[in-house]
Amino acid sequence: MVPMRPSQVVPLLCLPALLASTSPADAQPKSSPPPTSAAAPKAARRPRIQRAPSDAMSDKARKLYVEGVAASEQNRWADAYASFVAAWALQKHYTIVGGIGTCELMLQRYRDAAEHLAIYVRELANDTTATPEEREAAAAAYAQARAEVGAVIVSANVPGAKVLVDGSPVGTTPLVDPVFVEPGPHTITVQHDGHAPESSAVDVARGGEIQRAFELEQLVVRAPPEPAPAPPPPPAMAERSSAPIVAGASVAAAGVIAGVVFTLVANAKANSVREQHTKIGAPVNCNAATNDEQMQQQCNKLSTLVDGRDLFSNLALWSFVGGGAVAVGTLGYWLASPSTPPEKRHVRVVPLVAPGAGGIVASGVF
Repeated sequence: MVPMRPSQVVPLLCLPALLASTSPADAQPKSSPPPTSAAAPKAARRPRIQRAPSDAMSDKARKLYVEGVAASEQNRWADAYASFVAAWALQKHYTIVGGIGTCELMLQRYRDAAEHLAIYVRELANDTTATPEEREAAAAAYAQARAEVGAVIVSANVPGAKVLVDGSPVGTTPLVDPVFVEPGPHTITVQHDGHAPESSAVDVARGGEIQRAFELEQLVVRAPPEPAPAPPPPPAMAERSSAPIVAGASVAAAGVIAGVVFTLVANAKANSVREQHTKIGAPVNCNAATNDEQMQQQCNKLSTLVDGRDLFSNLALWSFVGGGAVAVGTLGYWLASPSTPPEKRHVRVVPLVAPGAGGIVASGVF
């Protein structure tokens, strides 16, 4: 705020003293919108308004303020109020608040008048250029508005708390001025982030004043519960080694192939045995002693062929048995160490029927 200089103050009218020509009761009611040109009727006394110093406002704000002063001299309080409000929107100067409060007093908007005139009285007291007469006139106007409303002095243990009257915000703690309310019951609420809000019901008489001290309790912030531990991961499946499968398959295949070869050799030996029997002719007991050298040779040859047939038959049998055992072992290893997860393994068996033959076909993922 720019200090006022005595040489720049033009005392057009001093802020509210006792009414000289108009009383609040004859002014426009507060419930109706401010008219544009209605003049208040003359009464015993009217307020006086101080003009702001010329260098304390912008040109536009100063022009609007002067228009408001001129309208107030003609008792056109609604027009004066509109000019002061427009000036306040351009420049926040306390003398403009005094003009606004004066107009609200004359328009019977006593609660707003008390709020604005309280600011004006407080700022005027800090202005070293203000005269005693100006301070006295301001105090008288404030007292006149104050007599029509109630006041609640609100305090709280938490600075920066929001103060609400009937749900409408009116300021934050600590409040410099009282909270002005219309006479009657109201609810005062004080709230602040991180604290439990507190409310108090009040019933203030016209011109009365009460005090309310609020003790806000800090909310306890509870840590969210820890999430349940995640279930342990399933045990890692050992990767299947292909070496035993390859080796087992190779041995099984070799056993089968050897069994086939030995079977063919055994069959050939069996044919030779039959041919030798045919050559000998009638059944002859080769185990019996004989003096026939030629027959003895034929019996020896037959015995050799029989021994060869039996040998290769046995080799074929054990080749098939060994190859089959290795194949079964390899299959068991393959099934016991699958690389496919259990939930994805499946087997499908389909019967296969054909003319003169039959079987089953097994397929799936192991």
